[in-house]
Amino acid sequence: GSDTLLQGAQAMAEAYQAENPGVKIGVSGGGSGTGFQALIEKTCDIADASRKIKDEEMKQAQEKGIEPVEDLVGYDGIAVIVNKANPINELTVDQISDLYVGATTSWDKLGGKGEVVLVSRDSTSGTYEYFLEDIVKKGEKDNEREFAPSIMALQSNPDVRRQVTESEGAIGYIGLGYVDDSIKVLGVIGKKGGAAVMPSVETVKDGSYPISRPLFMYTDKNAPKKVADYIAWVLGDKGQAIVKEKGLS
Repeated sequence: GSDTLLQGAQAMAEAYQAENPGVKIGVSGGGSGTGFQALIEKTCDIADASRKIKDEEMKQAQEKGIEPVEDLVGYDGIAVIVNKANPINELTVDQISDLYVGATTSWDKLGGKGEVVLVSRDSTSGTYEYFLEDIVKKGEKDNEREFAPSIMALQSNPDVRRQVTESEGAIGYIGLGYVDDSIKVLGVIGKKGGAAVMPSVETVKDGSYPISRPLFMYTDKNAPKKVADYIAWVLGDKGQAIVKEKGLS
């Protein structure tokens, strides 16, 4: 499921298997929607998700005899990133929204230079859906703003990061665990104003960074005991230590 959780999920699976040699855990990404569909189709035991399950997905699962159970496994900040050549260091949520709907098409208006290149996750991603609802639509349910047709929709966090490194005018958004020194991370000023806040484990945990969301693992209520045992381990000290190690909180 969730690409945002992928690195953490892989690390936890490896650590758990080392402690429990008789257990085999396969992990793959593809987005939260992909994970939910796999759970519904009974092709996975655990759906990793960076959003809550939708009503229609819950209904589909129940029609297949599955009763999804939600476990909160951590929180993630979404880092807004630009090319290292971009002189801009911070943006407001409103400015980010205007960029992504295509209302602002040039960096010149914001203190930079050149044409803006919009890089996004694709629509199967929970990160995409969160960004659409909370940034593009500004958290307003009746807001009709949408992503600009010109967005470059990519399948994974590393794809977004790579594209931003290759295009001087690019802006993108990635899970905090995927930040490295190949890109510039922007400070974000929330809807209430104030100082710009950089994303970090600490600022996500204390709520001061304005672009963050919970991360979940979903299982079937009637899953085998070995699945429940693994989820309990993920929620315990050893699993949560790996969550933090991977830049989540």
